[in-house]
Amino acid sequence: MLKLNFKALWIIGLLSLFASCDDTSSNNLADNALDGGRYFIENCNQGDFKKAKHYLLDNPENQSYLKKISTNYFALDKEGRQQLRQASIQINEVRALDSNQSIINYQSSLDKIPHQIKVINSPSGWRVDLKFTYTGK
Repeated sequence: MLKLNFKALWIIGLLSLFASCDDTSSNNLADNALDGGRYFIENCNQGDFKKAKHYLLDNPENQSYLKKISTNYFALDKEGRQQLRQASIQINEVRALDSNQSIINYQSSLDKIPHQIKVINSPSGWRVDLKFTYTGK
């Protein structure tokens, strides 16, 4: 009987361990515009485009822009990617267009060029709309 209890406890322990090892991107739901934009930018800078996609407004045009960003990232040499991963993000301004849309003006410590992204509130959290960045719409 003691052997059976040990086995049961061991199995329960393993199941608990697997249950706690869930995808961290689902834990980082962006509940405001700043977090949505920041998570997206940070994941792109880290080269983690799977996580960055989690913070992207899902449509074919945005997917195409993300693929372009990913291609440019992996076209960098090892040193260039390392510099991008180590770069810090400076948020210059978060401007609310309305209660569901904001524009984030930011720059990287690497290039110091101001960039803008639009973040939209969706049922699955705040998501980046890259169409604004590339087309201004």
